[in-house]
Amino acid sequence: MNYKKISVFGFERFFTAICIAVSAINLIVSFLVAGYWYDKSTVIPYPVLLIISFILLEFILYAVINAMSEIGSQLDKKNVKIQKVSQKKEDVTVSIPETSKSAASASNKDVQDNVASVGSEQEEPASSKTTQDFSAPEEPPVVSQASVERSESITKLLSLSAEENSKKREKFIQGRKELMEAYIRGIMKPLLPEADINALWLEYEQWIESSTYHPTGRMWKWKEKVTSRDVRHLTWNIAKRMGMENGYGTKTCGRFIMTMFPELCLKRDGSKCTEEYLANNLLEEKETDFIKIDKLDPNSIAFHFGEEQIKQVS
Repeated sequence: MNYKKISVFGFERFFTAICIAVSAINLIVSFLVAGYWYDKSTVIPYPVLLIISFILLEFILYAVINAMSEIGSQLDKKNVKIQKVSQKKEDVTVSIPETSKSAASASNKDVQDNVASVGSEQEEPASSKTTQDFSAPEEPPVVSQASVERSESITKLLSLSAEENSKKREKFIQGRKELMEAYIRGIMKPLLPEADINALWLEYEQWIESSTYHPTGRMWKWKEKVTSRDVRHLTWNIAKRMGMENGYGTKTCGRFIMTMFPELCLKRDGSKCTEEYLANNLLEEKETDFIKIDKLDPNSIAFHFGEEQIKQVS
């Protein structure tokens, strides 16, 4: 009996094309997912979020394909077992009637012939079974050129994207720092001498670089009757633009103000303010305040109040 060898190269090409298309979709989805989480929190760099998103999606795709392959393999094994059991039942059914017929014959010669025929019939299923169990050896999987090129292009794209986003991130951080320095120097010009302004900016600069920075308190030489509300507003304005979810929360602000401006942290009755009190009253406001609460505009960290607004108040 002739057996036709079934080629699987056509299926492999089709499967490779599907994998390439799905991976491309995964890459696009990874950009969207990474952008979404990067907008939520800027602690983790965008390239890391992109790579993590892509790897997770590829892993999910691999798990689904592997599960489907395992299910198919189990079904194939089950079908083979069913076929073998059916074949054995057919062999028994065929041999029993012929054996009974030979036993009823009176001639020894007929008995011998029937025994020989039964023996030949019993050997045929074994030969048939051996032939059916034979299968052509599997050829090793072939890695297509398209798969290699796809992997190289994805690696190149990720490296370029990571480098570009790193440069954009550095540029944004530097621009934000310069903006805050200009704001602090401008807002404090009518309120402090130049030397105190320089010292004040150095403390806030360290805090901008690390939310856990512990400032050095001092007695500031105020030109006007500044209150703790003014420095609360100043600190909140900075923290809001750094991202309160990035370590610049209300408790961090209260602790920073308490250490930075000890002479201002007094209540009306003369008692000392606590960190908890300062943290819970960052947005307390009066018309006579020198430094106003400066809320953010959508998609912008720009300040709205500066030296001109202080002059109008004073």
